[in-house]
Amino acid sequence: MINHLWIIMDWNRRWAKKRFLPSIAWHIAWAKNVVNITKKVSDKWIKYLTLWVLSTDNLKKRDEKEVKWIIKLINNIDSYLNQMKEYDIKIETIWDISKLPIDSFNKLIEVKESTKNNKWLTVILALIYWWQDEVIRATKKIIKKWINPDTLTKEKFRKYTDTWKFPIIDMIIRTGWDIRHSWFCLYDSEYSEYYFTEKKWPEFDNNELEKAIEKFNTSKRNFWK
Repeated sequence: MINHLWIIMDWNRRWAKKRFLPSIAWHIAWAKNVVNITKKVSDKWIKYLTLWVLSTDNLKKRDEKEVKWIIKLINNIDSYLNQMKEYDIKIETIWDISKLPIDSFNKLIEVKESTKNNKWLTVILALIYWWQDEVIRATKKIIKKWINPDTLTKEKFRKYTDTWKFPIIDMIIRTGWDIRHSWFCLYDSEYSEYYFTEKKWPEFDNNELEKAIEKFNTSKRNFWK
């Protein structure tokens, strides 16, 4: 059974371009499907859902107008949570949200505080992420703690990563048919099952989610034993 599911929500712009829609269309479709799939995941008794919302490269290299729309979606997180009130969702974030605009940073802190006692589903928003940055942050923490390198184990190292308080990843879904992980949380995905689909994120529906879950349930996971 999947306990922690991660989703790389890809090919949004190409979905809009194929339909000759303005760029704003994919932002709306993206957010709508986040709400829809979050509800469906909650119904499957999955306890942790991580969504890769914004990478470091997105913030640096995307068109300024597009980044502003993504920031606007983050700032409107209350409206999406209101659509899922009955699902008792707790919001968490990972990675360096301090690089977001101050209003977005404050909004996320506020939402995390207001939902901290919810218990049914934890939704983790991955923001401003690059794997090498996480390794560097963890290493700096270890150096500051003056930890003897001879006593350092992979379990101890994980305690200094950004994802230390969450379970390891059971399955990673990537939409859009790019068969790569894009340096996506490598430390916690050693035994993760992958599901690549040609469906673009706005097209990723409950039927495709069911296929991914079925693939996981029929996989033989021996963890190198």
